Amino acid sequence: MKSIFSPIYWAFFTALLLFGTFAQSAVKVTPPEQFFPIYNYQNDWLVYNGQYKNYVPFSQGINEGTRFVSLYIDLVKNRRYSLLLNADNESYLFLEGALQNKITPDQWQELNIDSLYKFYKKDELLLTIYGSPGIVDKTVLLCHEKKQNEKGIAPNTSSNFINIKPISFSPFGNFAAIALIIILILNAWIFNLNPLSFIRLINPIEFFNNDPRDQLSKINKPYSNTVIFFVIISSMMMSFLVVFCSANRLNLFSVSTILSEKSNTLQILGDFSLLTVIFFLLVYAKYICMVLAGNMLNLDKQVDTIFIKIVQSSYLFYACIFLLVFTLGFNHINWLDGIRSYILLPFLIFYLARFIGLYVVTKPSGALINLYLFSYLCVIEIIPLIVSIKFAL
Repeated sequence: MKSIFSPIYWAFFTALLLFGTFAQSAVKVTPPEQFFPIYNYQNDWLVYNGQYKNYVPFSQGINEGTRFVSLYIDLVKNRRYSLLLNADNESYLFLEGALQNKITPDQWQELNIDSLYKFYKKDELLLTIYGSPGIVDKTVLLCHEKKQNEKGIAPNTSSNFINIKPISFSPFGNFAAIALIIILILNAWIFNLNPLSFIRLINPIEFFNNDPRDQLSKINKPYSNTVIFFVIISSMMMSFLVVFCSANRLNLFSVSTILSEKSNTLQILGDFSLLTVIFFLLVYAKYICMVLAGNMLNLDKQVDTIFIKIVQSSYLFYACIFLLVFTLGFNHINWLDGIRSYILLPFLIFYLARFIGLYVVTKPSGALINLYLFSYLCVIEIIPLIVSIKFAL
């Protein structure tokens, strides 16, 4: 037995020595002398995955050919520390998708965490390095400075911004696309149902047509299919705007009390449907008040004409606002913050202009009847407008 195991032992020992001569120790990362390394981000690299629409951990076997690698840096927990970056090959540094500068090969670049936090005002920062494939030649260290330097390196704020950050998909974006499709389908269906009425209702010139022999109210009644669906579409567009404002933390009329948390597309569609029903009922409740006021003021013949013009003008106005908001939202243009204090101004101008327009195009002859009509329009237009301004925000 001894003669058998002795050669096996020596063969195994010899092979171990041979393999040991080819073994290489891990490269030790040595930052500049004034910095003490706290943490190495070498195992935290991320790559963007188009399938999941998110960042996933870097995998050597799958992602070794990618040139973009990223890290999420916690700016709150790492205050008073510094980031040191190094690359063996020529690379480029991006912060939050914006190009900052070029990383010179074999030279350490310092980023002060406190400066980053003050500049970006975010708890977490997306750091991306573009260079040669893989992560072997890239090093990012969290370090503590042993002595305070007189001059810190802050991010270059004057560089040209190149936004390569992947677009973030939100449930509201999916909802907006679905809402647009539904509204387009309803418009196409109404056009096929009654093309003549549809063309006249979307024509702004028809609003100023006061010829009693050729009025839209002669062929379209407030309870006809065409007008009802125009009211439904207008209600949908109003609901879309309210949901959009709510999604951007602008709580109009305190609607957040009846809306969900909007964690997914189905919940947003549920809120959209609920608001559509509410706006639809409010429009026809307004029509009922108009009928009652018209009977009391002996202006019942004017009610249908005024209501059709209200529906027509509301459709045109909210269609323009809907398309504008949809286009800006899908292009990810940050425009709401700048006009947050003036968000109601276009609506106030519209309702005031519509009040004046209705009075001009619908007033009959006779001074006394004009006085009645003026009082009547105040009831249906001015009072709700004042109430809306008081309780909107």
